[in-house]
Amino acid sequence: MSIAHFRNQPIAYDDHGDIPLDVPFRSLRPGDISLYLQLDTTVGRKTCRQACAHCFYINQPAAANRSIDLVEGRRIMDCLAAQGYRVFPMISDSFGRDGMFLRLFGDTHNRDFHQEENRRPTKTMERGDMWTSGAPLLDAQWKEYLWSGVENGFGNVTITFHGILDSDLKLLPQEDYPIKGVFAGRDCERVIARIHSFNSEAQPAAPLDINIGVTIGKHNHTREHLLRYTAYFARLGISVLRFNAFHDHGGRLPQLPLTTAERAQWYRDLKWVHENVPLDFQLGVDEDFGSSGIEAMGFPTHVGWCRAGQQLFAIVPDPPQTIASGDFGSIEHIGSIAACVDAFQPVVGKLLRATPADGGQPTYKLEFYDEVIEDLQRKRLDGTYRDGCFAPEMLAKRSIAIAPAH
Repeated sequence: MSIAHFRNQPIAYDDHGDIPLDVPFRSLRPGDISLYLQLDTTVGRKTCRQACAHCFYINQPAAANRSIDLVEGRRIMDCLAAQGYRVFPMISDSFGRDGMFLRLFGDTHNRDFHQEENRRPTKTMERGDMWTSGAPLLDAQWKEYLWSGVENGFGNVTITFHGILDSDLKLLPQEDYPIKGVFAGRDCERVIARIHSFNSEAQPAAPLDINIGVTIGKHNHTREHLLRYTAYFARLGISVLRFNAFHDHGGRLPQLPLTTAERAQWYRDLKWVHENVPLDFQLGVDEDFGSSGIEAMGFPTHVGWCRAGQQLFAIVPDPPQTIASGDFGSIEHIGSIAACVDAFQPVVGKLLRATPADGGQPTYKLEFYDEVIEDLQRKRLDGTYRDGCFAPEMLAKRSIAIAPAH
């Protein structure tokens, strides 16, 4: 019997830059740097409608419940982009607050996805990305939300799926899912069906693509789980199935993060699935799995060694604080720059707003703390932090450092 040959789409990866970690930060140009501009980290009723137990917005005090007026957020984005920075606007839910984000930030992305050795942008990067828990798309006006996205240049809907499948590809009861406060898998099925219905009935010029994210921990990390997820989503009709690693933000679920060995095995299993199972959607991997065993993936050598703190930073809104004023106008500190975009630590700079006295439009600039960045680079090079995703190690060391003496 002949074996049918097939070639799946390349596995996509996060790409935060490829400048070596030993290159001094002071020598980088704005064009080398990507910024996650956090516009609204508020969760709950007005945005994502969720209270996920592991959510970094909830569990990182440096970023919880921060927001900035979205109109000003657009000005900040445009001003920093004009200076050469690559700016990715981020929000807890693109459809929250009646979809204002869609109208102001049309055709934008929340991060860079690349593929293959030449770092070619994936199809996900062709049209803007709408990030959602899925809950707003169960509202009565769900079609209006989707049309607003289409009319403003968005082409992808990205939803995180929370569920575990049995051998018949049926969802286990949601009460058996270990992460609480999440958007249920069965509700995600309903949202996927609605997007397909929208594509069929509304017939936009280009159908909306559906991108699904699955969080991998001890509860769902085996090869069998991967096989079930790929078979299940093949039935539902999606464009991208992207995996991220469970990180125990808040210390509520210490039993779920994968060990170093388990992450290495997971990489091998994903590569096996990609090479042995025909797929009609693209697989993707978040850099938060780190570097243990990543060589099995055949990615460019920089992938898995996150450039957070060197080429990638998060900007988090702060209450405005005047630091200078006079006949020229005023200069205010309105945001903090964080190195790790998940842990929002360490703080490595600030966002400044300069408002002229004549009432003209304010301008914005970044002020980096070069010494703090260089200290982080040193720790990543001298073995203090050993993994490509240094967030868990950094948070663990900080937790030990601030633990009360007994």
